[in-house]
Amino acid sequence: MESPGHFLRPLDKASNKSSMFNVNIRQVIHILELTGTFTCTWPLDPNSSKREIVYRNIRWAFAMFNVIFLMISLVLAVFHFRNDVIVLMKTASEMTALLEVFFDLLICKMKNAQLQVLIEKIKAYLEVIGEQESKIIQGYIDRYQNFFSVTAMSYVVTAISFSFVPLFSAQELPADGWIPFTMEPFAVYWLIYASQVYCILQTAFCIGVDFTIAVLFTYAAAKLDILGMKLRQVHDRDMLVSCVKEHQEIIGFVEATKATVEALLFKTNATMGSAVICGAFPLIYNQSLAIVSQFLPLVAGGCAHLFVISWPADDLKESSLRFAKSLGEISWLGKPRDMTKIIVIMMQRSQKLFLIRMGGLLPALTLEYYANFLTTVSSYFMAMRTMIES
Repeated sequence: MESPGHFLRPLDKASNKSSMFNVNIRQVIHILELTGTFTCTWPLDPNSSKREIVYRNIRWAFAMFNVIFLMISLVLAVFHFRNDVIVLMKTASEMTALLEVFFDLLICKMKNAQLQVLIEKIKAYLEVIGEQESKIIQGYIDRYQNFFSVTAMSYVVTAISFSFVPLFSAQELPADGWIPFTMEPFAVYWLIYASQVYCILQTAFCIGVDFTIAVLFTYAAAKLDILGMKLRQVHDRDMLVSCVKEHQEIIGFVEATKATVEALLFKTNATMGSAVICGAFPLIYNQSLAIVSQFLPLVAGGCAHLFVISWPADDLKESSLRFAKSLGEISWLGKPRDMTKIIVIMMQRSQKLFLIRMGGLLPALTLEYYANFLTTVSSYFMAMRTMIES
């Protein structure tokens, strides 16, 4: 019989390497819950009291108001500075990044119940799994955590840069918006300043929404690997039926995840592509160190943002492919007729790979798609640069 390590092949190299941070899946979920609570994107516990629900709704409304206020300021700046290409592109980049927050708040509010169900399934499973299952899930966490940590840091650095640049430059406010009224009273100025900093922090920590999506994909991929390991140890009909039920649960979880995150994935493609294209313009012209410190991590983080969800989505596809192949390796000759029928049914169900779709307008989310995304963004950037300079 082949060892359980057969199902860890895509993880073995990464798992043996030392990581910047040693965290497990429970700690990851806790961190995401903390950041999601701050950004008002984490699903509410269904057992929350009315007081907690009202408080959360007030915070959500306050966050949305701040985002809309800053967005209006940025839209006004687009018209006000339309003759200054650099300022225009800076403003457009900030506006598309802020749109990410706007849609995260809106979609997560609409999908609150679905997200809550998916996350609770993961939490409940983590309470009952054994050591071997934990190792398989941890293999994925170890594989991702260095890159994800660096991506999160790039967003934090961007937020810090934008928040403090006005203190060391002639720029009045963190964002390049245009305020159509005077800010002479000291209290008014600092109120607007604090409001923009809050929005900037929202923008930085909303990367947690995509980390949460990555956790959903990772859970499904790990569950498939675990099921494949169990199938190789099946000796009777009852064990096989149990595996069939578990396979059906995984299929249901993946389908529910697709329906829940589809709009979020489409949004990320649109906003991050626009933010990277517009944010790269200030970097190709002679700008101050303060501007470079703002937009360099913004562009780098924007490029890494889609990779955060493309990598686990691609691993989910590969996991489903491995699972389908493993079914063909099961020694089912000589087994009872009803067992062979069940195995054939599982084979038929597993022929459909777990591909994460982003609506009817975009291909499946894979690493190949991510590479095409970067190529397309670069092409649009060069085309816009040529048009502007001509």
